[in-house]
Amino acid sequence: MINIPNVAVAMSVYKSDKLSYLIEAINSILEQEYEVFHIYIEVDGAISSDVKSYLNSLNPETATITYHRENKGLATRLNQAIDKIIQSGQFSYIARMDSDDISDSSRFREQVDFLSKNQDVYVLGTDIIEIDNDNNPIYYKHMESDSDKIKYNIIKKCPVNHPSVMFRVDLFDNFKLRYQDNLMNTQDYYLWVDVINKGLKISNLNIPLLKFRIDENFHNRRGFKKAINEFNSRIYAMNKLSIFSFSNILHTILLLSLRLSPEPIKKFAYRYMR
Repeated sequence: MINIPNVAVAMSVYKSDKLSYLIEAINSILEQEYEVFHIYIEVDGAISSDVKSYLNSLNPETATITYHRENKGLATRLNQAIDKIIQSGQFSYIARMDSDDISDSSRFREQVDFLSKNQDVYVLGTDIIEIDNDNNPIYYKHMESDSDKIKYNIIKKCPVNHPSVMFRVDLFDNFKLRYQDNLMNTQDYYLWVDVINKGLKISNLNIPLLKFRIDENFHNRRGFKKAINEFNSRIYAMNKLSIFSFSNILHTILLLSLRLSPEPIKKFAYRYMR
């Protein structure tokens, strides 16, 4: 029986991750006001020697590092971290964290407090502040907190900011949900659809508890494959949740058109049309 609601942190690191950003990300976890946590880092293929040296310097009582030779993608590595967390039997919650973002020091405390008081919520995200390469704020992203509205608007807006999420371990243990590891991107959206399809609630704290980095490669990564996966994810959601409508279909087609448009148009839309 767990008396203290321990938090496990699930992260993945791969070859493109920048050491300085990774250090900031992990430091933001190590400096949490809520101190009962353990970090699980899955290393997805070959990484630079300086990143490996840094990871090896982390206290094994605080972080478990697992190295993998092959690059299998985020979904596979997060599923592996989730399996380790469940097998340990020590945790009530799993917090997501990316290797270039920054968590507010109160993040875990705020999320654990909310989940402790709202037993029907299984996935909890937060508002975020988007930042540039130099940590300058670019945009405040406000998220919907009402679970019913999140379900209703899932075609037109992703329910949560993936790196800000805290899950109940029961979501993966009792309900047997996982990321679809055949996907190299958009895996989080499919998971949100599966969560809602199980009749479970998703919510957000309207506090900016994560700084989300928008680097120079952000829009380049949203290429053809990402566009197709996003299109397919909306069709998946409409099928799973029985929410086919003219409005949802039109939005899905327009989203695909936007994702396939030239980069300047994507940047403009991302900045001014949200």
